[in-house]
Amino acid sequence: MNDYSSLDFWEKRYTNEHLEIFEWYQTYESLREIIIDYIKPEYKVLNVGSGTSKLAEDLFYEGVKNVINIDFSESAIRLLEEHLQEQQIESKCIKMNVLDMKEFNDEEFNLVFDKALLDSILCGENGLDTVKIMMKEIYRVLCEEGYYIIVSNSDESTRKELFDLELWEYKHAEIGKQNKLIVLEEKDKDPKNYHHIYILKKKVKEKPKEVSTTIIEEEKKEEKKEDKKDKKHKKVKKKP
Repeated sequence: MNDYSSLDFWEKRYTNEHLEIFEWYQTYESLREIIIDYIKPEYKVLNVGSGTSKLAEDLFYEGVKNVINIDFSESAIRLLEEHLQEQQIESKCIKMNVLDMKEFNDEEFNLVFDKALLDSILCGENGLDTVKIMMKEIYRVLCEEGYYIIVSNSDESTRKELFDLELWEYKHAEIGKQNKLIVLEEKDKDPKNYHHIYILKKKVKEKPKEVSTTIIEEEKKEEKKEDKKDKKHKKVKKKP
């Protein structure tokens, strides 16, 4: 079985087999109807585990010009960068591991896009622990109420367990795999024929309640009055 979490696997694949732009799972065009409401021209977008996906190019023509692509495979990043330059599209391509994105500031991005990366990481040793680290980093670089869109091969029954609902809200949608027979009747559906879209929204952190300065001042006054009473009481001498 292929280890899709291994850097060696991807370096060999992009060096020997995929010397062209290649889309995993779904194209942007096929996903557009599901995700377009979560994309705005002014957004800063991070494409994690980009491989040689055309996402940055497709978003450029959608009006989204600020897209950064990262992947830990140097071969993939080189191929993608060359393609984007040929298309005269400005989009940064950075060799970077999603588990350590220290080059990015907290709350820097409005949208993080993940097509097959989460699935790939889960294939590796200690995959669940590694995914937790990845999601912690993605949570950090996302602004409040920012979106993390995942395209996965697995259904909601397995993936929802990965989402900390104290940190995220999420929606789920499914889409037929390309070149697969799709039926409308629920009872006739074959799960193997579908990909799953998870749209996670970073929750707003609850801010501590502000206490009115007037109330604080009143409380201080009451405390002073009580202190004075106590002092007076101590000074009074009992008559013999």
